[in-house]
This record gives sequence, structure tokens and C-alpha cells, in this order.
Amino acid sequence: MKKYFTLICAAGMTLAASAQQITISSVDQTLANDYAAGVEIDLNNDGLKELLLSGQPNSDVAGRTILVDADGNEYEVDRKAWLFQWNGSAYTPKEFGTSAEKLFGIRGTVIPADFNGDGNVDVFIAGEAYDFTGVYLNDGNGNLQLDSRYQVFDKEGNQVDWYPRSVDVADFNADGLPDIVSIGWSGVGGVRQANCGVLLNQGDGTFKNGLDLGVIGDGEVDFEMALCTIKAYDFNNDGYADFTFLGNIDNGERAFTKTGRNVPRTFMTMINMGAQDDGSVAFYDLELGTSVSYQFGRGNVAVADFNCDGTPDIFVCGEAPGDAPSNGEWGYYPQILTGKISGADKDITFTDLTSFVARGKDIRPLNENNVGVRAIDYNADGYVDLFYLGWTEQMLDGTGNTQSGWFLPGSAAGLTSYQRIPGASEQGIFFLDYGVEGALNYTFTGFHGDGQYFQDGTDFPGGRSMVFTKNPWQVAARPDAPTAAAAEVDGNAVTLSWTPAASSLKNVTYEYYLKNVATGKFYNSVTSFVGGAKDGIRKVLREGNAYQNTSLTLNLPDGTYEWGVQTVNAAQRGSAFAQGGRFTIGDGSAVQAVKGNGAQQAVYSLDGRQLTGVQRGVNIVKGTNGSVEKVIVK
Repeated sequence: MKKYFTLICAAGMTLAASAQQITISSVDQTLANDYAAGVEIDLNNDGLKELLLSGQPNSDVAGRTILVDADGNEYEVDRKAWLFQWNGSAYTPKEFGTSAEKLFGIRGTVIPADFNGDGNVDVFIAGEAYDFTGVYLNDGNGNLQLDSRYQVFDKEGNQVDWYPRSVDVADFNADGLPDIVSIGWSGVGGVRQANCGVLLNQGDGTFKNGLDLGVIGDGEVDFEMALCTIKAYDFNNDGYADFTFLGNIDNGERAFTKTGRNVPRTFMTMINMGAQDDGSVAFYDLELGTSVSYQFGRGNVAVADFNCDGTPDIFVCGEAPGDAPSNGEWGYYPQILTGKISGADKDITFTDLTSFVARGKDIRPLNENNVGVRAIDYNADGYVDLFYLGWTEQMLDGTGNTQSGWFLPGSAAGLTSYQRIPGASEQGIFFLDYGVEGALNYTFTGFHGDGQYFQDGTDFPGGRSMVFTKNPWQVAARPDAPTAAAAEVDGNAVTLSWTPAASSLKNVTYEYYLKNVATGKFYNSVTSFVGGAKDGIRKVLREGNAYQNTSLTLNLPDGTYEWGVQTVNAAQRGSAFAQGGRFTIGDGSAVQAVKGNGAQQAVYSLDGRQLTGVQRGVNIVKGTNGSVEKVIVK
């Protein structure tokens, strides 16, 4: 019989704040997943987040997933997916997906965004398997379906296979639409190819690679990345999303260390130079791996304003070469790189923060994706904390090697102290809210052998399992909304601006929304409730889509838009939206007229939905005389 766990409602398990100890609530071996991927996401719009999770199940526990191939033969797969859903008093897990296309593998990434503007949060899934990659649309009731329109085109307009290992979502060309940045490689059809690029959203369910070949590479070859992770963020607060990534290079020794050694690993941070005349995007490499960082692959990154100065910083850990200080052979070397913006051009530089308490400590998470480390305000003091788990040769407190977990509380000085917590390697780190929106109860899955917390034959056995813990601190308060939201239109460009709330710390981010008045659909990706009783409640645990900017300039098609902006604090809770009112681009109409064989009778989207008028993307126009034509609006 399958073992289910029950989590007590948060109101019944509050610990004294003075205790400040993260303690274990329960352990479940049937839910074990090494190399976990997943996301906390409100799929069914009830105001509470579910957990979508996959990974490699415990080989000692029965119940691996059985699939059926094209010939009707059953076979077992080494990955499994779960959906954890709040039933009113506890989280109940159920197996997610019954076919290969619904299983999202090990070392995967599951990134939330509203790709079709219906107000429901969808996901893009990628990872170390090829049969599930793509945009999965959410119907608002928690049902995910692969978007049949999803295709990727190269710069010349040719359709290409695209199966990356790691992805993130951001607006890279400042048109408001959610784009995708990816790294990895695939061997679909027996042909190896790098799948590194910036996929620009075309507004019709398709994407076009807008990145010049060689940008993610050494100038001679595109890197084929494995054991890798990527994170998008606007590092220099100029309104254009940048990205940082690290991983192993599977097509040769192509990257260089600080002392010039040629190694098959890399860490790169790419700064966006903005949209180009041909519609592509351009970036330049800050070359952190040859200046201030020792990170070269098989590691992890997290981006947040750790020292609360208004500029994002980078936590990075990975296999470091022998030229790292105090290191011999290949070992792990965690760092905090603090950002500083200067000049009218908003140049960004990073410095190795020597006061970081875990700097240079050999702690190995061994799960290279976006849930391998987590940066979030867990103790509700307004500063960003860090969860950093893994195997280590020597603990931060000087004791011997073990599987371990560390909670590093944030402060104005950064991460200068630590607390020992239950931990593991090959893990994924998640937060369940136990029925109270905004609560953060640390949960992880992976292999753990830390004798301080886990002993065979006890209630909390070691090995591969999922571990649920209790947060001893209070729930973080909702932040206050920004003020003075304003929009200034200049042709097809609009500049949105706002003033931070007086109570906001400098580390907050912002989420903005644009709604097309004519269609009633959201033009951009917004991952919070807009309006109503749940206004501003976040549907995901993620920074705001405007990052730390307090103004953005976007290039939009003709139309009339409503907009608003909210504060997202370090606990990733959202304020109510400050309404910015309406503004009009052009004459307010997406298209002046449509010429066809007959008078226009009705307009439909490519997937058959009737529209109120022709809009950006692909439109199917039916005339009164029965004519049908496809109109593409750029």
C-alpha cells in the first residue's frame, strides 16, 4: 500500500520564535527523488501553491513508473513525477502523468510563465530527456497540456529541433512577451547539436532563436552543455534581461581559468546590449570566470540582492580548478559575487566577497538545476537567506565529512553566519506553505546520510527519501505597494515608472502586468492574481518580472492597455497592485484593416478561439462569403 504523508496545518505546529531551529516533521521514502526537478506553483488558482516534482525514485522502494512503447511492450523508467496538492488540511501527493510526455525527468528545469495571456501560469519543461520538452499550457484547473503550436526557428526561419538541458524565462528584447534562454545539447535523430540560445517569443506559440552563434561558446564552437544550470536576471537594472550559467562542456576543452588553463567546464555571465535592428538580441561576456570567479561547471547559481544595496549579486558554486586559492585538485568552491552598477551606461562589475561565511568550503550539492540551491527570505526579517545542501569533506563547523545542510541567514552585511539543518546531496529544495499563503516550510528530496538528523531504524531514516520540516519563524508580512505608477508613450514605445513604497528594502523586485483592453487578455507574462479578493497574491515563488527596476521602456504593438505594478519582497510575497491606468499605442487598434476575398465576418486564433479583432500573431480570418485566410500580424 502506498504510503502517504500528512502535514499538520501551520497554525497547529507553530514553534516559538526564540527556538529558531528547523526541525523535521516527517520523512517519506516512497516519495524519494534524486536529481529532483520541480516548481511551487498555483495551478488551480485557489491561492495556494501546489508542488510539481520529478526525479529519480528510490530503487529500494517499489512503484517505479511503467510505460508502454509503440509496440505495446511495457518498460520501466528511472524517473517519476508527483503533484502535491492541498486538500484543505494536508498536502496529498499523487503520481503526475501516465505517459513519457508528461514525465519531466532528472536534472530538469520547470519554469513558470503565462505564455498565452489567459491569466493561468503555464510551464516550460526541459531536462535530460527529450520527450517532454516544450511549453505546457495550464487550463486553470491544474491540467497541463503540451502546446501543439510550440516550435523553434533559427534566424533564417528554418524549423529546428530544440531540446535543452536547462532553461529560464525572461523578456530579452523588451517587447513584453516572455522569452526563453536555454543551454544544453541534444542527440535527437542521431545528430548532436548545441541547444544554447535566446528563443524570442513570436506571439503565436512559436519562438525564434535570436542569438548569434558563438555567443555561448569560445568564438569557434558553440558549447554543448551538460550538468548545467542557467538563471535570467537584469543585473545592471537597464530593463533588458541578462543571464548567467555554468556547466560542463561536452564538445572539448574550450573554457579558460584565471591562470589560462584550458578546461572542459565554464561559468559565464552575459549582459544584454538590447534588441538589434534585425530583431535579434546581442550580449557580451563579463568574463567572470577569468577574473573574480573560480567556478567551472557541475555546480549551481542563485541570483539575489544578498547585501540589500539595490544591486543583484550572484551565489555560485561548482567544480573549481587547481588554481583556486587553498584548493588542490578539483573541488567545490562557493562564492558570493557582489554587483555594483556605475555610469550612465549602467556598467556592472562583480567582486569576490571574502566575508561570505561559506567561501571556499567544499560543499557539493550535486544537482545542477534551478532547485539545487535556493535564495529566499525564510526567517521573515526582510533579507535574502540561502539554503545550501550537499556532501562535504569537512563541515562548516569543522566536523568530518557527511551529507549536510546549511541555512545561511541574510543581513545587511550579507551571508556571514550559518545554522546546521537537515540536508542531502543530489537534492531538490522546495517550500510548501501548509495551507497558509506565504508560509515557507523547507522540504527537500535526495540522498541524505547525516547522522545528526537521520538514523536507520528510527522515525527519520537515512538514505533516499523526501524530508519535510517546520519553519520556526513567523510568516513574512505582505509588502506595501509602490506608488506614483505612470506611463509615458512615445510612438510604439511606452515607459512605465513607479516609486518604491517607503517601507520597502532595497532588495525588493517588481512584477508588472499589461492587459489588452480590446481582448481582455494579458499581453505579458504575469504570475500573480490581478484584481479581486486575491489581488497581488503570487502564484509562484519567484522574483518579479521587472526585477529591481523602477522603470521599464517597452516596444508594443498598437492597442489600448491597462497596467499595474506590485512589490515582491525577499520572501517572494507580493503586494496589491498599484494601478497605472490606461494608455494607448497608435490609434488603439492592433490592425487598421484586413483585406480579403469578402467582408470580415469573424477572427480566430490559430487554436480555434474566436477573437474580438485581429491581434498580434497568427489570425484566421473568415469572410461573409465563406473565404478563409491566414493573417500574420507582427
